[in-house]
Amino acid sequence: MSESKLAKGARVDALLFEPLSGLARPKGVSAEVHEKGLLRLRSFLAYLTDKNMQGLRDVIARHAVKGRWPGEGLVRAWAYDLQLPPPRECDYAQSLMRSAMGRQAAVEGWAVELFQIAKRLGPPPGKYIVRQLKDDAEAARRRRVVVSENTVAGIATEAERTWLDAYEADLAEILEIQLMADEAAA
Repeated sequence: MSESKLAKGARVDALLFEPLSGLARPKGVSAEVHEKGLLRLRSFLAYLTDKNMQGLRDVIARHAVKGRWPGEGLVRAWAYDLQLPPPRECDYAQSLMRSAMGRQAAVEGWAVELFQIAKRLGPPPGKYIVRQLKDDAEAARRRRVVVSENTVAGIATEAERTWLDAYEADLAEILEIQLMADEAAA
């Protein structure tokens, strides 16, 4: 059973906000705006593991210029660098996979590569990156065949099986996201 929203928020409070309670709000930011930002962060950062939450606390403390909180955008960026949110909590990756580009990628066989870059980078990829994703998808198709054959032959390495399992999990996640969008539209 997953943590409740209340428990997740309490964990963020205990591991991040309470140890940093001595930090002042950023210069030029009203108390109300700062509190709303902290509430958004409290909800957003709940996906981090305890270790990564502690790491983020250290990064924030090191970058607290003159004892002030860094901007909300910086804190979110640092959190992404430490740990990507689960796909179901990554709004951008989900919306991209529901979009025309995501559906085209699924039909053409480069949806997993698009999904992975969306979770990592965020903004819509340009033509150059799309071309690279298609090339990466072709290489992944060849690798999937080899790993599957090696698995059947009993010679696949643990790393190969792990890679294939992760690839197939991403593909299943993409299909589920698109299926949910189709059901919602119906």
